[in-house]
Amino acid sequence: MENSTSVKSVAYPYGMVLAIYSILVLVLIYAFNVAQDNWIVGVINTLVSIAIFVLAIKKFKEDNNGFLSLKEALKVGLAVAVISGVITAIYSLIHYNFVYPEFSEMMYDKAVLEMSEQGVPESQQSQALEMTKMFTSPWFFATMALVGSLFFGFIISLITGLILKRENPAHQ
Repeated sequence: MENSTSVKSVAYPYGMVLAIYSILVLVLIYAFNVAQDNWIVGVINTLVSIAIFVLAIKKFKEDNNGFLSLKEALKVGLAVAVISGVITAIYSLIHYNFVYPEFSEMMYDKAVLEMSEQGVPESQQSQALEMTKMFTSPWFFATMALVGSLFFGFIISLITGLILKRENPAHQ
């Protein structure tokens, strides 16, 4: 019997849930003025994201008569990551260009201050600040949202797939 479960049927809803969650977190961090590097927010984010990936892969396995190959787990996880990552990246562009454009400037100013405090010579500062400008742009934040989603999705899918895999003997 051929696999009748579609990766899309699982990836779309879970990818949308993860995207909505990620956007909500970004909005709440902005609204409540929480530091972007707050470790508690980071831990909660990581745990919720892991849970969404695991639930998506478990749902695929359940819909697939209890069978799951590592390849299928990776497909589901990466599909969730792509859907979530693209939507989150698009929102990040909007967020850092229109909702919170001063964030990039604040990050840039923080880098300038840190270089001054560390006594970095001015000749090196101008070169470093050009790189800093690139790394604090809304495009960079959006790109990192997508790349981070794919990387995280791959790692979690790999681990989850290795734990939950159960090959269908009819496909061997």
